[in-house]
Amino acid sequence: MSNAGTTPAPPQLPAGYDVSKLVTQLAPREYDGKMAQDGLRFVSAASIYHSNITTFSPSFPETILWITLLNKLTEGAAEWAGPHIVTLASGTQPWADFAAFETAFKAHFCAADDKEAAIAELVKLCKGQHKIGTVQDYTVKFNAIAARTSFSAEDKRERYAPAALHKIKDILATSGHDTSSITKIQAVALTMDQNLLVRKEERPKQFSGGWRKKGEKAAATGKEGIQTCRDQSA
Repeated sequence: MSNAGTTPAPPQLPAGYDVSKLVTQLAPREYDGKMAQDGLRFVSAASIYHSNITTFSPSFPETILWITLLNKLTEGAAEWAGPHIVTLASGTQPWADFAAFETAFKAHFCAADDKEAAIAELVKLCKGQHKIGTVQDYTVKFNAIAARTSFSAEDKRERYAPAALHKIKDILATSGHDTSSITKIQAVALTMDQNLLVRKEERPKQFSGGWRKKGEKAAATGKEGIQTCRDQSA
């Protein structure tokens, strides 16, 4: 008997098999949102995962499937996933199908050229901060570049801190300021740097001609003394 023109039956799980085990076992590895290539691998594994679950268990709740998948996103990627999980929990599907999810995911995480270039640019900026000028100049440049990466807030804080605080590290060590987040550490750094600039501008000018070298100062003092003696003898 010919099977031409017939559609093969979908694969079936053994009777009584707990499909929730399959959901856990087939889930892709975690992705932190940092590297575009890792993001491409994640979305590829997620595609296979979604296809397998919907094939083996068409009746499995898709909301749980999506939440399980999104929970594999960590650090910076978790910040992107969070609002979608809330939407799913409210009973609304953020994407019409997996293709729509894949498009949104790649647009956010997998613009490889720009994101990886931004990371390289950020590393260069942090290493050369002393050439930029004020902490404010550095902070503006840092935030503009960091916004193009997928770094989490904590990653940004760890990269910002060493370079920005180089000029004020001695003050910061004894100040007791809260620097636990990127927002707080930037506020502290900017305030302290501004205070240092104000003090520098308000510092009294001790010599109208500016600071002179030690030898020049001694020579000038000696000449003045000799002239005074001559005036007195005259």
